[in-house]
Amino acid sequence: MEHRAHESIGDLPKVKKLRREASALGALGWLLGNGDARKTARGINDELDVIVSLVDDFYRLLGDRNWVFSETLNLDRMRKVVAQPTPEEAERELVEYLKEKDSLHWMVTRLSRFPDMRPRIPLLEKAERDYLEGRYYSSVLVTVSMMDGFVNDAFKAERKGLHAREAGELHSEDCVATVWDGLPSVQKTFTKPFFAREDKPVYEVYRNGIMHGMTVDYDNDVVASKAWCMLFAVGDWVDSVTRAQKEGEGNRQSLAETLRRISEMKRRNAENDMRLKAWKKHQVDLEHPIGPDDEVLRSCNDFLEAWKAKNYGALGSFFPNIVGMTYGKLAGQARELYSPHPIEEFKIEEIDRPAAALALVKVSLRFQNRSWTALIRLCRFDGVDPAAEWEPGEWKVSRYGVDPFSDIEEAEPTK
Repeated sequence: MEHRAHESIGDLPKVKKLRREASALGALGWLLGNGDARKTARGINDELDVIVSLVDDFYRLLGDRNWVFSETLNLDRMRKVVAQPTPEEAERELVEYLKEKDSLHWMVTRLSRFPDMRPRIPLLEKAERDYLEGRYYSSVLVTVSMMDGFVNDAFKAERKGLHAREAGELHSEDCVATVWDGLPSVQKTFTKPFFAREDKPVYEVYRNGIMHGMTVDYDNDVVASKAWCMLFAVGDWVDSVTRAQKEGEGNRQSLAETLRRISEMKRRNAENDMRLKAWKKHQVDLEHPIGPDDEVLRSCNDFLEAWKAKNYGALGSFFPNIVGMTYGKLAGQARELYSPHPIEEFKIEEIDRPAAALALVKVSLRFQNRSWTALIRLCRFDGVDPAAEWEPGEWKVSRYGVDPFSDIEEAEPTK
């Protein structure tokens, strides 16, 4: 089947559908004399114009360098990428964005929306750590193998991995990752055959050359970053294909439901923006914690009490459960991590609140003749998504970037 690459995301059916719905809402507002409806319709069209221009600029700058856009990328940061004067500078800006604190972590976490990706999240988190610490070769090997296997699992009727698919199979009629021939073009590089060893440095995700040991100098942040972007784009493509299949079965949303979701999303975003602007970094008053700070302090005390009592079931409940582990498996992980490091006493020295969903706890710990001071990082989650203190959620102890078993004077936590 011959496919024509979209020249712009403005050609995508979902974008055209939103424009039609906005026009219908504007017309309805005009008929009823409802200024708010007309203002909302104009706002939707303006936002769509900005996003269409952004993605088109991204591909004009970086499409020929085999970078692929995905819905996971932060739009504000992508504006900074496309504002660069040259493709080389735009590429470097994109790589630096992926290296920013927590950027990659939330993108990896978002992949847990796929049941077939959840068992792969722990390994991807290790690849994320390798990437941030400069072990690019390891990050590449994991991300490449995970996207291969994920595609195989996502379409169980076919049982066909990503590496076995032709570029034309990765087209989609309604996916931002495939406009400008994005993901299909990258797939051609991904599956390029290598019949002789390549000793020179490469800067593309040559899956076949890398996995078969024929491309031997790919240990750099460009290849590793492109592999992450490709992984997230593959997720968008799987989303698009499975959504189309569901719609084909009659699972369509009404105009009213779509507009309701847009309105609710805009309301929540506006409310969150106002609260985030008003929120200030601070240190918790341990003697008289107020409001959400009291929840932080209680959660930290409960975690430390469970550690002290060797209650691994309770301890495991403080781990972020983004991959849907059972209670028993979480308890087993807690036992494996914490049983070699028992404590007899603890004292919370201070709690810093650098963000509305983050707390850094300095705590003194003692066991027999050893005493040490650790820094424990707590993040607030609503299921798999981060949640600010005013949203539904629970504080969890992050095992990412902080080692509560080491003295912080000897091992500073990852920034």
